[in-house]
Amino acid sequence: MYSVSPLDLPQATDFVEPYFFFSSRGRTELAYVSPSVERVLGYNPATLPGASYMDFLVSDDPLNDDVEECLNADLRGGRMIHALRSVFDRSGKRRILAVQTVGVSERPGGPVERRHCIARDVTDSVESHRQLMMRLHSLDRAARQLSSQERDVAERIMQGKMNRDIAIELNVSDRTVERRRAAIMKHLGAATISEMVAKLVERDLLRQWTYSASDAQWQTARNSHLAVTAVAG
Repeated sequence: MYSVSPLDLPQATDFVEPYFFFSSRGRTELAYVSPSVERVLGYNPATLPGASYMDFLVSDDPLNDDVEECLNADLRGGRMIHALRSVFDRSGKRRILAVQTVGVSERPGGPVERRHCIARDVTDSVESHRQLMMRLHSLDRAARQLSSQERDVAERIMQGKMNRDIAIELNVSDRTVERRRAAIMKHLGAATISEMVAKLVERDLLRQWTYSASDAQWQTARNSHLAVTAVAG
């Protein structure tokens, strides 16, 4: 039977989905995995001690490119690593975990004997973020096609101003405003004024949300930028 040392156990054992705890000895040997892993990834925790957690990683995923660097990191003195990891669940599906790792020593100032990790399944959050980023980039590409004169008109339309008022403000003809409005609609792929306004408002909201989503804790991971690489540019 695989022996469990007090160093292998978490300080708090009440982990529930989407969290689970695991500790490792040496570089990658799993020493203990909390029962909640079964709800998160489908694995029987009793079968995991002695295995290498490397066996569960998706080998060709960029989220795992810095694994060796993290394994060699010095975790003495309370240092912590927060990284995203791409893993397989029991059914073979890919899941994304946010993993926070700290080193544990038998005595203060002593060598690190174990690595304690708290993992959280953030797959749904990452995928939702990706979809929203894809939508934002699509709207940004369309908005970048607008000339400065068209942007002036678009801003005023979003403010609820009528063509005549916009023409007076910009010192142009009503016909010019209509022409620029038609060009804006074409760039955005909008069939109606309301659809055009909706897309411009959606773009502004998405820009605010994606750059201030403080609730998405996985975004503070060292390699979080790789989670949205596929939709960047």
